[in-house]
Amino acid sequence: MANDQVRLRGVDELVSGSRRLFDRIGDAAGKAFEQTAQDAADVIQAQQPRRTGALAGAVISRRDGERAQVGIDKAGVPYAGWIEFGGGSRPGRPYVSSGRTVFPTAMPMDSELVRAGTKATEQEIRGFRWPKP
Repeated sequence: MANDQVRLRGVDELVSGSRRLFDRIGDAAGKAFEQTAQDAADVIQAQQPRRTGALAGAVISRRDGERAQVGIDKAGVPYAGWIEFGGGSRPGRPYVSSGRTVFPTAMPMDSELVRAGTKATEQEIRGFRWPKP
């Protein structure tokens, strides 16, 4: 019994394969989140009141690492907050704390984000080819 040995094969391949798989999942999920945010931005953009189109043009979505964001870039449209939330010193637009378009459209997207991330993850796992020891 003193001469018995146990040899593990494939540990290096498991480690390197796992790292590659995790990177692929992160990239695929990030792209899926980015597309979901863009879909929300398209809806928000269509909901914006139009006189000049500047406010609709200020709707943005962007990927930030593994996250995606959607909102309004207020540069050039200083009235964006008043249109979205109302209130303030200007009469005639009641204050709506949850906003009128951005938050009500983006917040229910949580379930879409989960679905998109899950689908991307499952696709990457199914298609992944592990290195052989």
